[in-house]
Amino acid sequence: MKKRIIITEEMAKGYTRREFLKLLELAGIGVAIGGTGIMAGCREKIDPLAGAETVVTRCGICGADCGMKAYVKDNRVLAVAPWLDDPRTKGFMCDMGLATPELVHAPDRILNPKKRVGDDKWVDITWDEALDTIATKLSELKSSLGPQSVVFHYGVSQVRSWFYRYFQRRFSNVYGTPNFTGCGSQCYIGTMLAKDYSIGRTSPDYENTRCMIQWGCNQSASAFLEWFHRILPAKENGAKLICIDPRSNPMTKMADIHLRPRPGSDGALALSMMNVILYDNLYDKDFVEKYSVGFDGLRTLVDRYKPEAAETITGISASDIRNAATTYATNAPACIDSDNALELHTNGVQTIRAVMLLQALTGNIDVKGGALVHGKKTPLVDMELMDHRAITFKGISTETYPIIWKSRKMVTANVLPETILTGRPYPVKALIVVGGNPIITGPNSAHQRQAYRQLGLMVVMDLFMTETARMAHIFLPAASFLERDNFKVRDRIYMTPKVIAEQGNAWPEWRFWFALAKKMGYTKEFPWTTLDEAIDEHLSPINVTASHLRENFPGVDYHAKTVYKKYEKDGFRTPSGKIEFHSQALANDGYDPLPTYIEPHEGPANKELFARYPMVMTSGARVPYYFHSQFRNLPSLRAKFPDPLVEINPSDASTFGITQGDTVIITSPRGSIRAKAALVQALNAGTVAMSHGWTDANVNELTDDSALDPISGFPGFRGFLCRVKKA
Repeated sequence: MKKRIIITEEMAKGYTRREFLKLLELAGIGVAIGGTGIMAGCREKIDPLAGAETVVTRCGICGADCGMKAYVKDNRVLAVAPWLDDPRTKGFMCDMGLATPELVHAPDRILNPKKRVGDDKWVDITWDEALDTIATKLSELKSSLGPQSVVFHYGVSQVRSWFYRYFQRRFSNVYGTPNFTGCGSQCYIGTMLAKDYSIGRTSPDYENTRCMIQWGCNQSASAFLEWFHRILPAKENGAKLICIDPRSNPMTKMADIHLRPRPGSDGALALSMMNVILYDNLYDKDFVEKYSVGFDGLRTLVDRYKPEAAETITGISASDIRNAATTYATNAPACIDSDNALELHTNGVQTIRAVMLLQALTGNIDVKGGALVHGKKTPLVDMELMDHRAITFKGISTETYPIIWKSRKMVTANVLPETILTGRPYPVKALIVVGGNPIITGPNSAHQRQAYRQLGLMVVMDLFMTETARMAHIFLPAASFLERDNFKVRDRIYMTPKVIAEQGNAWPEWRFWFALAKKMGYTKEFPWTTLDEAIDEHLSPINVTASHLRENFPGVDYHAKTVYKKYEKDGFRTPSGKIEFHSQALANDGYDPLPTYIEPHEGPANKELFARYPMVMTSGARVPYYFHSQFRNLPSLRAKFPDPLVEINPSDASTFGITQGDTVIITSPRGSIRAKAALVQALNAGTVAMSHGWTDANVNELTDDSALDPISGFPGFRGFLCRVKKA
């Protein structure tokens, strides 16, 4: 029976009705036009409301920046609707974007600075009092323990615009601490490190490809615009689609091949596909010989991963592995997208290296339809003051995870709780979090709570009193995306002016950093009085100003010219300048230079632990109504997905006496949570799956922060062991 989703008429803009229906039919989905759907949609068309001003703007829920029309009256957002003439999003908005009025005017939103005076008692304070308290404490800590005793943490909530993070980093550099970190050390940076030490930064060219592998990606939930406007048309144009995902989703339903590996075994699968390609002489000999290093070592490594051997590791049949490898290698040009899922394992970096190098083995690098190497652009002014002064202290993870420090000048947030509790390598006494909720989104929540109780100063800036904010000493109310100017640099540079004035006493993040810097005496390093002055400095190399952007809503072009095979002239942006099957830079820091497969820290290979915790958990898959830990307090969205669910195969459920909808207890070596059971036939037996971000069923009560990826310092959000029983 075909799954039905409801897609709005606006989403078909740019296609004939027949073309639109055919694209959706490729997904194995029955299509109804109108209404609101489980993945994408728009409420009924909103006519201009009586007396309301219509403002064209951009949604700030995630990085997609979908065109939005806001209907405003008396400084309130009455409603929002898709901006049908947006050339990039073509009239699409997701349900989260459509819930913007609920977000901005939520009754539980915090609109005044607050100070905690008891376990969970708060009193309102002024911004001046909050700034004085923070500045005084930071000055005391810098004098008594040194600036390294303070950690700055960024998140991805609606608090910040990407540009504003530069000011947080700038402040931490001026203050003198090496301990700048954030959600990137739990998502995104692991993938970037893997690319840096293999092929360099690339993006898939779906528009011209003949074969695409979506490895651990589900853009139909996490990047719907890319799925609808790029992947579906590529499939319509005849491209093969291979999905590698332990779960089933709308993407896998339209795939030519769907492989479902055991979570955490993807590295073995990639090496086995390389084995097939080498054994069958399907690799690009000329490209490998001219533009790579370490090929002989790779050949020796993949000899151990014949499909029959990989079958016992991954659970995928040898014939299916051969079929996928051959399909990919014989349908050039081809591209692979692995997004973030693979980095969320304790073997993530080497796994992604193997997947990326699969593209290099077949010569699908910087060719039309392959993995396009990012081109060079005119560099803009560094707003982070990375070279302001030499940081005289090592970060809390500089020595244990040196690669992330060398590459990003960051520390990993995942060692912070242990550092606070042990005082090693030195005492950490303060934490400032902007737009983040690490107790819910970071690993081992109990360990984090235990650590944060020991801090002398904890500041959280957010819209709501999150679980992390409840532990703070000072809460700072943040402006939502419609209450601040948003500035974005991508292939176009644009400014989205604020739509309404700040609610209550909420501030945009940039104003907080400017004011705190003034309190601390950093006026030389923060010389601007307005945001526009900072933007003007940032854009000065290309002679673009904030005022110009304000007057030109579409922005200005900033894309790199498309040139194929740039490596013939410029080489690759890797330490060696070549494709690195063998990375000497990794070897120099004590890591395996080859993309060797290592079993996850917790997995069936750990037989003693597996006997007590016989299920493999994969957590963190996106729910299209929520963005990480956000929006579960918004009624329209919560109604669409009201309960935290744990997906389980019916055969496993039968073994444990579990039926659909039962409350079950999920336990790992770290703790236990409760959720409702959802029986899913397409999920492999022995695997369970949960989304993250739930306060009332926080899967990160189960995850571990003691065993991390040795290169990136990422935790194993996926592929860890647990057990399930009926409550």
